[in-house]
Amino acid sequence: MPQRLKVLISAYACEPGKGSEPEVGWQWCLQMARFHDITVLTRSNNREAIEAAVAAMPLDPAPPTFIYFDGGEFELWWKATYKLHRLYYIWWQRAVRRIIHDLCKDKQFDLLHHVTFAGYRYITGIWGHSVPSIWGPIGGMESIDRRLLPYTHVRELAIELFRNLNNFIQSNPTATFPARSKQSSMTIVSTRETQKCLNEWQLPSVLMPTIGLTMEDFPERARYDVTDKRPLRLLFVGQLIWLKGVDLAVSALSQSGTDATLQFIGSGPFRASLEKQAKKLGLGERVSFSPRIPRSQVMQELYNYDVFLFPSLHDSGGFAVLEAMVSGLPVICLDLGGPAISVVDDCGFRVAAASRNKVISEIADKIRYYDQNRDAVEAHGKNARSQVTKNYNWKHKGEEMNELYHRVCSAANLPQRANMTKTT
Repeated sequence: MPQRLKVLISAYACEPGKGSEPEVGWQWCLQMARFHDITVLTRSNNREAIEAAVAAMPLDPAPPTFIYFDGGEFELWWKATYKLHRLYYIWWQRAVRRIIHDLCKDKQFDLLHHVTFAGYRYITGIWGHSVPSIWGPIGGMESIDRRLLPYTHVRELAIELFRNLNNFIQSNPTATFPARSKQSSMTIVSTRETQKCLNEWQLPSVLMPTIGLTMEDFPERARYDVTDKRPLRLLFVGQLIWLKGVDLAVSALSQSGTDATLQFIGSGPFRASLEKQAKKLGLGERVSFSPRIPRSQVMQELYNYDVFLFPSLHDSGGFAVLEAMVSGLPVICLDLGGPAISVVDDCGFRVAAASRNKVISEIADKIRYYDQNRDAVEAHGKNARSQVTKNYNWKHKGEEMNELYHRVCSAANLPQRANMTKTT
């Protein structure tokens, strides 16, 4: 029987039913509790939702044990007042390092695992405790091609230039990123761009997307006849912000030469700009907008569309893409970040980063292809669901991570304990 390890998971963001990073933290903790004795260190802010969910869980296998920590009134005040969330995260990681030190002495963990936040840029409290450690899956080395930078948007340009500069600095072998990877027994990365950086330094890593889905929540449903000759329906779901490439989507629709329609579901500061862009391009009612709606409603809406359009310029994950794929929609995305790993051949199209005009032209070409080949919409949609079922099912991902846990601990020559327990 495989050995049940004693594992501490650091998951700053960890909350059921919230999506994004909190869902990532929550799911990794649940999955690993299937195989091991899991203790989770997370924020006190997550406690109410976690305890309600744990109370409804079966006792076999044993759910994770949660330890909660947050700052005092002063730290929480400046975090909320000045919206210094990232600075608070750094403070939190420094503060929990002492907690982890004490827990390691008390519980004698076999393994420490940092899960969230899933970005390489920040410190984590798991290092320096003389215990094997796993960092990740982490991402963040996705830089925007200079030809696609937002030169007409000063604020966004400044943000992306700073991000690109930071990534350039971290591509130096003497930077903090490689140093942090060296402190970890294993580094798991969620994007090819992040792995490429480590490869250049001859530092080993494992490529594994950080996101997944619980397939039981997405039963296969019959779709309408996509070959019906009506305008192709395109859908975007997400924040209406520049880095999501929303302006590229509108321009591509105009260039496609089709009568396809594009629905945006989401809120953000770029909505007014998109409305003006659509009007200027003469798209009229072919581009429509819906404010952010609950995830359950989005899941229902997905079945009313043909193709998911997601030209994001840097997304290490991309939950919206997975949810569209599992609902049977092919995806048009850029060949960047997490979506580039999810959207494999024959379940959508990946458009290479190039000049703005070239990217828009390529996206327009893919829209035109699906408009003229409705059978491909159906076939690629079925392949998209199969891709998610095979590679993004949380249960399967848990099994993969379990193998990595044992690989790390075997390499560390951990002594075998007597408490061997059946896994589920």
